[in-house]
Amino acid sequence: MNLFQTVLQSIENPEHVGTQQDLHGLLNLAQFLPGVQGAQQHMQPILGVLGSHLQDALNEQRQNNGQAAVQQTVSNLSQPSVTVQEVVNLFGQERFNGLLAEISKRTGLDSQLILGSLPALIPVVMKLLATGTHQTNPQAENPVLSNFLDSNQNGGALLTEAFQLASQFLRR
Repeated sequence: MNLFQTVLQSIENPEHVGTQQDLHGLLNLAQFLPGVQGAQQHMQPILGVLGSHLQDALNEQRQNNGQAAVQQTVSNLSQPSVTVQEVVNLFGQERFNGLLAEISKRTGLDSQLILGSLPALIPVVMKLLATGTHQTNPQAENPVLSNFLDSNQNGGALLTEAFQLASQFLRR
């Protein structure tokens, strides 16, 4: 089952916290690139890079600190008031710098613009990963997060596909 199908199942499950609004958030990511001509077209390469680095960082955290720590990170960073420092802490300085450089290279966008938009982009992506969080037992398995972390697919491909499918699904 792909990530998007898992998200949809979680949204339909009243025991999970996700809502259809979380999908709308994914589609509205381009608004976080103010003043960028054709911002929507930049979202797929941004999600491609971001997803890959995010999957690596969260899997590393899971390996070092356990699943509960990863779930807590996803919950914490799904709030709209994420700071640049929190994003740096998530990835580590070296991986964060690589993330900025790679997004800039793939999109042609200025790294300062990317730096300014990441604290707005991360909560939307984390909110999507948090859709499978259980309402009353936050320690219960989150099928969306598990799908993202345990997939044989690159995290960037997973997020890009979810973005495309959410777009098709919500435009019906």
